Amino acid sequence: MEIRNYTIGLSPMDGITDAAFRLTQVEIAKPDLMFTEFVSAEGIAHNAIRLFDQLLYSPKERPIIGQLFGKDPDSFYIATIVLCHLGFDGIDINMGCPAKKVTQHGSGIALIENPELAGKIILATKKGIADYQNNPKVFNKLKLKQKVISLLSKRGQGEIENKKIGFSIKTRTGINNSVVSTWIPFLCSFKPDSITLHGRTLKQGYSGLANWDEIAKAAIICHDSNIKIFGNGDLQSRQMANEYCQKYGTDGALIGRATMGNPWVFDNKNVSFKEKYQAMLIHARHFTKIFPHRCFDPLRHHFLLYVSGHPNASALRQQIVKLTSIDQLCALEQSIVG
Repeated sequence: MEIRNYTIGLSPMDGITDAAFRLTQVEIAKPDLMFTEFVSAEGIAHNAIRLFDQLLYSPKERPIIGQLFGKDPDSFYIATIVLCHLGFDGIDINMGCPAKKVTQHGSGIALIENPELAGKIILATKKGIADYQNNPKVFNKLKLKQKVISLLSKRGQGEIENKKIGFSIKTRTGINNSVVSTWIPFLCSFKPDSITLHGRTLKQGYSGLANWDEIAKAAIICHDSNIKIFGNGDLQSRQMANEYCQKYGTDGALIGRATMGNPWVFDNKNVSFKEKYQAMLIHARHFTKIFPHRCFDPLRHHFLLYVSGHPNASALRQQIVKLTSIDQLCALEQSIVG
């Protein structure tokens, strides 16, 4: 059977899919769709300037979706307008994050147990998109500090005439057990453009296997409402993603953890450690240019994954955890390339 090509995107990952990571991914093997790491709606609404680094992006990444998490509908309304002003192609609500720091405050996957609040958040987000599209000057009515307004004015990608801003939701199958048969119809009742379903429960975290049979059930429900669905979980390559889309009836899929240390996952390509070293340099240069005020620490985790499977991986790991600059990375070229 011939496997057709589906829409395969980069899944949002907290602390991973920042602007430097995504731009590196674009240059090496561009996905069909990209998401920011999730950003606190309450933080944006309360003028937390430090969060706006998470909303940096390049036009090269389009289509690029801004993802929000939180539990306050009013904050979602404000944050949605801010993301629209920044020129994102769509707004995604995170209703699937299993991290305790998120769920203990009633956000992420915890919203499955609070459908009334989830519905209010969805409506506030949709209203934010609609209000902005009807009149972009609604941004000027937000009660943002002048410092934030000035920052956003510099970073905005400009108004795009007649641009449709999409709305989507990313979620999981349930808390302890799957509630796909009730949760997905509830989400579909709000008519999002698409839903992404990770095939695990909160209880599973990232352990065990993603249940794609539950994703297939959700696909039938979504398609009955003319809503697109993307599957997520355990995908190791674009080829595997296409096969799963066809097998389980989804419109596309998002690949997450498999991209870490392996941006070629979207090209189905095996590469040498010379190519991996070049990717490390690209990633480091983007990071230091985009975030000149940040230390090198976030890159080390990525670099450790790039050298996974290297004959001298143990010795390289000891050196990588001490890296503080691109010059030090350059000094490792011979050790990595051989």
